[in-house]
Amino acid sequence: MDIGLLQMILRLLLAGVLGGLIGLERETHGRPAGLRTHILVSLGSALFTVVSAAYNGPHSDPSRIASQIVSGIGFLGAGTIIRQGSIVRGLTTAASLWTTAAIGMAAGTGGTLIYLAVVASVVVFVTLSLITRVERAMISRREARDLVVTLPGGRASISSVLDLAVRLGITVQGIRSEEIEPGTLEARLRLLLPPGLDVGTVNAELTGLAQVRSFDWE
Repeated sequence: MDIGLLQMILRLLLAGVLGGLIGLERETHGRPAGLRTHILVSLGSALFTVVSAAYNGPHSDPSRIASQIVSGIGFLGAGTIIRQGSIVRGLTTAASLWTTAAIGMAAGTGGTLIYLAVVASVVVFVTLSLITRVERAMISRREARDLVVTLPGGRASISSVLDLAVRLGITVQGIRSEEIEPGTLEARLRLLLPPGLDVGTVNAELTGLAQVRSFDWE
């Protein structure tokens, strides 16, 4: 497919703007991959796509370039994911990088896919900005408490407490544990109690667990 120089430049500029829109939201929230990273990801994806289309010979397959872009962005996104104990951070940023690459590819392809790239960018921006506020509003109505439990069964006993949390609709934000004596574990759980759930109900459920020797709220 023959693509003019001006058309190539316009596609690259559009990809950079759309990637910057998503990156700006990530930058304002202090995420590891911000404005520059998203612009470069979108711009690079568009450039690979444009080059692939410009040098499309009779025996070439442009889809091979697309598959390589997807694989490469996977490695880049993995670098933004950080595991801190039981808490994993950076998944949303990794997903935004992955989506930004797809937007850049759509912008680089041109035609009606340009409209798809614009719509996708707006949807991603709204998802990252507005839905985050909704999540915070919902979480703010939930009570955060620290629960310390003593488990004579060791680490294997933690699963019983986690199963109880899932059954009661409790969100476990983090877990820290240490062995206080051979075979006995003390686990500290940061919990978000859903609205309407009484602590007394949780206490009754914990008392009924054979794996829990004692517990205390802080």
